[in-house]
Amino acid sequence: MKIIFPMHLKNNLSGLLFVLFAMACTDENKRIAFNERRDVEPSTWIESNVIQASLSDSIVVNNGEYNVNNGNWIQGKSSISEGDNIKVRVMSSRLPNDVTMCEMILGSDSVYFQVETKNFTVTAKQGNARNINLGISGPDNTTIGGPSLQWLEYNSDKENMGSAVKEGLIPGIKPLFDAQIRDAVICIGGDGRYYLTGSTGSDIWHFNDGVELWVSENLREWDYMGLVWSFEKDGTWQKPWRFHHKAVRALWAPEIHYVKGNYYITISMPPGDRGLLKSSSGKPEGPYINALTNDGRWGTDIDASLFEDEDGEVYLIYGGGWVARMKENMSGLAEKPVKPILLDPDLNSNHHASTCLSRRNCQDIGREGAFMFKRNGLYYLTAADSYEGRYSSMVAISESIYGPYRWRHEAVPCGGGTSYIKDHDGQWWCTYFGNENQSPFREMPGLIKVDFTADGKVFPSKNQPQLDTHSQQEWEQKWNKVWKNKYVN
Repeated sequence: MKIIFPMHLKNNLSGLLFVLFAMACTDENKRIAFNERRDVEPSTWIESNVIQASLSDSIVVNNGEYNVNNGNWIQGKSSISEGDNIKVRVMSSRLPNDVTMCEMILGSDSVYFQVETKNFTVTAKQGNARNINLGISGPDNTTIGGPSLQWLEYNSDKENMGSAVKEGLIPGIKPLFDAQIRDAVICIGGDGRYYLTGSTGSDIWHFNDGVELWVSENLREWDYMGLVWSFEKDGTWQKPWRFHHKAVRALWAPEIHYVKGNYYITISMPPGDRGLLKSSSGKPEGPYINALTNDGRWGTDIDASLFEDEDGEVYLIYGGGWVARMKENMSGLAEKPVKPILLDPDLNSNHHASTCLSRRNCQDIGREGAFMFKRNGLYYLTAADSYEGRYSSMVAISESIYGPYRWRHEAVPCGGGTSYIKDHDGQWWCTYFGNENQSPFREMPGLIKVDFTADGKVFPSKNQPQLDTHSQQEWEQKWNKVWKNKYVN
């Protein structure tokens, strides 16, 4: 059994609501681990040891069931009394070496029970989001672990996809290559080549293997460089499984950056931890080690990125638009993060995620996936948000990195949490992956060429060089009706 005490109890363990009959050890974060169950049979209910309540309180179990004093196994919320004996149980995975976890909440405090399924041989085809027990998106990915059946299903539904293309909001682009990738980003390396990373594996909501990397000379042909950082081989604080609605051990939205003459990869893990890796060889393929002091991490938010200004200062950009300058040696933050003020915010709730009105009062640029670039002396702070049902790239502009920012606008419909790059010919592009059915495809890497208005706003370019002649003509006709009237005039 795995017990994780909440942060507010770190320095006052006497306030615990229960007594645990197990031996325990404590790590540097005051997390107390109890006997995890390993090598269990697949698809089997596994019970915890008994926990005796020391106070009367409420109980609820997520992703599992519980009983009190050997009564019936139940779900939902109920009350317990001092001295009650409580057990929880969870269904083990049907995949080898996979972890499942349930959360028991006593009052406001959480207890986690974790089991690991034994190793065994499985067939290559499975019926849920993950085909087999790997999380790889590289070449021949059907054989080695993906894509997921869910991904195949929603990308085959062409009739109900691509409404943003039909309306002329985005061009009918094709994926750069065939792989299941979310949050695709591209940077230019020290060798002048283009490097692409993203959330890979066929079920990142539960499990993937780490950070995969692709490289291109020209943004058209891409070569797979493999898994450059993995949980099993390279993980430190990232390695333990954690609870986010269920057991999870996945990297979200990794980004490769070339700053200060070296390659760095930002990583994000559910439910809210971010880290920074650096290449110990100076090469994009690594190996990568933790860049932060004392194997450090940043908590409470997701989606980290880096921005190097013209003066050589590097900034951490994260979440929905937080900004903080890094130390010179990239070992941590040099200042407290700030969230820049947005002038004239867009208060239309249809231009934000459903939670924005209650949590952020529609006062920010976006909810996640923040990124920054600079053009003609102006700073562009970008983030993903839900705009009329599209997971779009939102952009705001400022003369200062700390803001205030203005002119929040939907720059690339369906663009999502993304990156913007200027290629060797001086052309700007927005990376793309497709998150919902308004997109022509979902969870695959793409590029949309972008242009800028006279005052700096971003919009999809009329000329999309990767389109065929017929598609280009259709796009230009729609573009003249939508974007020319919206921005160019």
